[in-house]
Order: sequence, then structure tokens, then C-alpha cells
Amino acid sequence: MILEGTDPSLVSMEIDLYWIEKGGQKPIPYFEKHPGRFPVWHVKDMDHTQEKSFACVGQGVLDFPALFAKADLAGLKHVFVEQDQPASPMECIQTSFDYLKKLRY
Repeated sequence: MILEGTDPSLVSMEIDLYWIEKGGQKPIPYFEKHPGRFPVWHVKDMDHTQEKSFACVGQGVLDFPALFAKADLAGLKHVFVEQDQPASPMECIQTSFDYLKKLRY
């Protein structure tokens, strides 16, 4: 509703890739419908369990190559890697960083 009811030149959004997927939606259709309005992404991954818990980036089910292929369409400028419940925070951020670096982001 916010995207539909606001001026794209005045309002942009931050998208959380984990939560949009957990909520049953997909980010890419949002990027296509509202190009340039997602300059900030929260990058988290989702594990392979039925609970769809958190995972370090690159170790779960989210298709980051496909998502980052749409970065220009989305208007991406900033990425924040986040993992809400890591067993080892420093190890997880290193794993996530190394994975994203391989994507050349």
C-alpha cells in the first residue's frame, strides 16, 4: 500500500529478503512492479528446515545470484547483512561476507 500510494521520487523502501520470503512473497516481482524503489536490502538467508529459520548468507535456500542480478532494477545502493540468531556471530558474518564477495557485490 505504501508503494502504491506514494511518489516514487520521494519515497523508497528497505526490503528484508528473508522476511519477504518467509511471508510467502518473492522480492523480484516487487522490484519489477516498483523499479528503483529498493535502495537498501537486509540480506539474510533461510535454512532448509520446515521452520525456515535463519542461516548465514549463502548457506540457505534464497537465490542470491538471481536477486543480485536484479540489483539495478531494484535501485540497490546499500546492503546490510544480518543474522538474528547466529551460533557464532563472527563466523557467520565472515561466511556471509565471503559468499557475497564471490557474487562480486
